[in-house]
Amino acid sequence: MQYYRLFQGLLTFILASSVYSCAPSGDGDGVFVFGNDGPAPAATLGYAINHFGLTTTNLENMKHFYGNILGMRLLFDAHVTPEYSVTYLGYAQGGRNGTGFQTGPELAAAKNNLYGLIELVQFNVSSDHLHASTQRSNTFSHIGLIVPDIVKAQAYLEEHNVPIIKRYETPVTGFTGPLQNAFGIGEYAGKHTAAKEALIKAQSLIGLEMLLMVEDPDGNMVEIQQQDPPTSSTL
Repeated sequence: MQYYRLFQGLLTFILASSVYSCAPSGDGDGVFVFGNDGPAPAATLGYAINHFGLTTTNLENMKHFYGNILGMRLLFDAHVTPEYSVTYLGYAQGGRNGTGFQTGPELAAAKNNLYGLIELVQFNVSSDHLHASTQRSNTFSHIGLIVPDIVKAQAYLEEHNVPIIKRYETPVTGFTGPLQNAFGIGEYAGKHTAAKEALIKAQSLIGLEMLLMVEDPDGNMVEIQQQDPPTSSTL
């Protein structure tokens, strides 16, 4: 039920974005095409996305960001060898963070029944230079976070010196930069000026200016949306 409500809130935000944003003329029909899939294959009953993994060589700073700043709780660190570790973090699943506190051992015991976990994998002697999607477009785009109040979240993250890629209520301009790289439309996508200009003009259709974008310590983009559609103070 918790995730159904979260999905409802996200869907409401998306659909309401064009109302709160400076949308182009027209009613936006055809922008959002809802799925009409039938029931999932019976063999997939019980399938769910449990976690996603990030490779890092910056483990302690990543744990600090996702744990101490974004409020995820540490399930466990698994030191497989002296050089290789696996770390799991996630929010308490008894409710949104702070409303259903669970200890690390409690979360770890329920690990395979949880959703939205982050797995940090580190090989601490690696000679590889890892490129985040904000630095070089790749198959990973961003992490999505829902917050109750985006203005307060922005102020909180600024207080903790979190790098802000795009502020709330600020539209995207230009064709290069960390956000553009993470969305796959930056310099590595090629010139394609007309297509990119059209995309910049159409951003209000999905309320892009109403989102907050920040970077984690490795340069991964975190996209932040408000649970209920925000009422813009400037648009």
